[in-house]
Amino acid sequence: MASRSVIPADPRSGDARAEAREAPRRRSVEEELRIAQALGEHFETVWRSLRRFGVGESQADDAAQHVFVAFAARIEVVELGRERPYLLGIAARVAANFRRQHARLREEPVESVDVAPSSERNPESLLVQQQRREQLDRALATLPDLQRQVFVLYELEGFSLPEIARALEIPLGTATSRLRRARDAFEAWVDQHLPSPSGDS
Repeated sequence: MASRSVIPADPRSGDARAEAREAPRRRSVEEELRIAQALGEHFETVWRSLRRFGVGESQADDAAQHVFVAFAARIEVVELGRERPYLLGIAARVAANFRRQHARLREEPVESVDVAPSSERNPESLLVQQQRREQLDRALATLPDLQRQVFVLYELEGFSLPEIARALEIPLGTATSRLRRARDAFEAWVDQHLPSPSGDS
């Protein structure tokens, strides 16, 4: 996909946007290596999270590029070892921007980058996996963006609430409240749309 030079709106990176467009700061060799390592280690996680945040598949590559451009512009303030939460914090904001720009809630179901063992990759198991992804996709689409961000990071990406609060730059109490409301909404959707296991014989 063609490269786009626009850096996503980010309240932390106004100076970085101007710097990246006009006179980029010369990065050190160590910073360049960190950027390359982050790209190699976290691209799939960023891409998958963007999809779960509601970015359509046709925009996911472009959105991921925005995430890493913003990350590179702020590499000097990213703490060592905290690249992943920083990237996903950016991804949450980029996804919100893309959803507003394209005015599209969802496209196709989220595709997992995890590969199932070959013994499980038979037509029946693949169909079940696809159905579950589609159900998750539909349930996530019903959540407001702010609740969805916290839910995805906590339930699907395994972040703690303090990590989420830091990544999204919100108070811990706000993150906790959003997660609780997201869980309630998610469970209500499941109760309404999916059959209860107790109904099986």
